[in-house]
Amino acid sequence: IREISVGDQYGKINAPVRLVSTVETKPLQKDEGFIKKLLNKIPFLNVNKSRIMASGYLLYEGVADKINYVEFFEELNLPDTFYSWFVITELHIWMISVRAMAEGDAGRMLRNYLVEALWADVQQRVKKLGASNPAVARLQIAELSEQLQAAIIGYDEGLQSDDTILAGALWRRFYQQGEVEPSCLNRLVKYTRRHVSGYYFNQSIL
Repeated sequence: IREISVGDQYGKINAPVRLVSTVETKPLQKDEGFIKKLLNKIPFLNVNKSRIMASGYLLYEGVADKINYVEFFEELNLPDTFYSWFVITELHIWMISVRAMAEGDAGRMLRNYLVEALWADVQQRVKKLGASNPAVARLQIAELSEQLQAAIIGYDEGLQSDDTILAGALWRRFYQQGEVEPSCLNRLVKYTRRHVSGYYFNQSIL
């Protein structure tokens, strides 16, 4: 694997990593091209709001059910936590949104419903994790929402720039500016680039 030139700026930097909670995940069978197939089935012209909403939730369920989170944890040296689950899912939602936003108003609506489905899933997972203090849980979700907006801006900038800029955005989000092996960041950058360029979303991280 060819290493991207990230140097010390994205290398061994120590910072506290906020771990939220462990989530139950398992390896999943690969179904090549499921996101691409779903996207191709969605007619973006002459569709009503409820149909776009259903499409957004369907796409989200496809992502959440098919991502091999265990592989991401292992190959990118990520802890098995709620936070790791969230940023992995968030990245895939953003990649689908890049495609959707090219479809005008219908695409923007689809993007909004994808994000809405994400927050509905987050709330359900928080409940299952048994948050002892609902007020604190709401504050944490609000913080994640603000972070998501910042992450999208960073990813958009990285997509339009070189790999160093994209690596910086991914490092800040996935590793929270903490210690990271350059090879892990390299894998993540390549994975993101090739998926946004049209590759299948469930392709291996390797």
